[in-house]
Amino acid sequence: MDPKSEFRAVAPTVGAIACLLLAGIVFAPALLVTAEGVGVAEYYAAGPVGLSIVGFLALFDVVVFLAGAQERSDPATLAGIAVVSGLAMLLFSILWAVSIDPTLLFSFPPEYAWIENHRWAVVTVAAVVAVAAGSYARRVV
Repeated sequence: MDPKSEFRAVAPTVGAIACLLLAGIVFAPALLVTAEGVGVAEYYAAGPVGLSIVGFLALFDVVVFLAGAQERSDPATLAGIAVVSGLAMLLFSILWAVSIDPTLLFSFPPEYAWIENHRWAVVTVAAVVAVAAGSYARRVV
């Protein structure tokens, strides 16, 4: 394998790992917040599009990035899909993060205080995915 193709495989691998991490972070509140009467559903539905779309796109992009890393499909097509969905995840996560009602955000019990920073973790990892997608596209084209 020549050095260029080795480097070409790094970006989609990083992207796939970042997507798995993003999906885990997105779905963490649904798995970890066990108190009854807490607004987890409202938290996910906040904003115009909600958060679940980011988790779905992250899982979708795992497949896209891994197909790119293994060169199973046309690299340019996969890079294009990764860039578009990566930017969509970033924009959806930012829109969701700034649209959460502070009353809802601070209504969680004290043991779930980490939820206050959860939205920024989602945005940060979504940005990593978008950068990995851009890097992959740049190396492919």
